[in-house]
Amino acid sequence: MTPETYSDVFDRLERERVRYVVIGGVAVVMRGHVRPVADLDLAVSRHPDEMSRAVGALNALSFVPSIPLPLSVLTVLRLFDSSQREVNVIFRPHVPFDELWAGSEHIGLGRGVVRVASLEHLLRAKRIEGRPRDLSDIEGLLGLGAGSRSPDRAASGAAGERDEPREGAA
Repeated sequence: MTPETYSDVFDRLERERVRYVVIGGVAVVMRGHVRPVADLDLAVSRHPDEMSRAVGALNALSFVPSIPLPLSVLTVLRLFDSSQREVNVIFRPHVPFDELWAGSEHIGLGRGVVRVASLEHLLRAKRIEGRPRDLSDIEGLLGLGAGSRSPDRAASGAAGERDEPREGAA
């Protein structure tokens, strides 16, 4: 999958004015490091209204939770659609949401935009996670120099291994 696979999700979140920040593998690809992605990780504010709006926007796109639990007890909510696309809504990212939001930027994707975590925050979160995939992402992002998105490279991510969300994922 590529970031474009989730264009409808980004468009809906932007249209609904949800406070979200893309983190994880899609953010890595949007920052220019080509690597496989199999899901979308979104950090969302823990404010109850924001949590509900984010999940409502995904529900409107036919995403359903893997386990229906009250949002107030969740750290990560995994949702799937009929195409088996997966979106992980992370309510407690490694980097506090307000920091992620303040440092994030809109990056163009197709005809829309995506709010993506800053390179600094992405690297910080990847260092905290410390899984082999995260260490590889750090190496790849640092190898890009400034780490800014290269449209040619970012659009070419392929389907591959899944980044399993962990408590406090970034």
